[in-house]
Amino acid sequence: MNNMKEQLKELGYWLEGKLKDLCGELTPDKRIVTILVMLLILTIGNLYFTFSTIYNWGKDSGKEKQMEIEIEHIRRLEQDMDEPHDLMDPEIEKELFDLHQQEIEQDSIDSLSINNEKLKEYE
Repeated sequence: MNNMKEQLKELGYWLEGKLKDLCGELTPDKRIVTILVMLLILTIGNLYFTFSTIYNWGKDSGKEKQMEIEIEHIRRLEQDMDEPHDLMDPEIEKELFDLHQQEIEQDSIDSLSINNEKLKEYE
């Protein structure tokens, strides 16, 4: 990872050096002309891309109106009445219910014992 960062830094320094060498050979008048030409070219490119995008955006929305999209509605699921509809095994369901009942009973016993202890502390 560090090696890649170092290579990118070296590439940046190399490019910066090349640009300084190229710009160092230009007179101040030529620099201003070069900067203005580059600014003009980049501005024209920017405007072209902006307006072509807006123009094509409008064309695309017109195409969407022309396209006929057929929407298929959700159909009702037909169930086979011969098969049982219970997803859980009744034995497992009964065991789970019993376990849940046991937990509730244990919780109530625990809460009663805690309440009795608090009551004894206050007496």
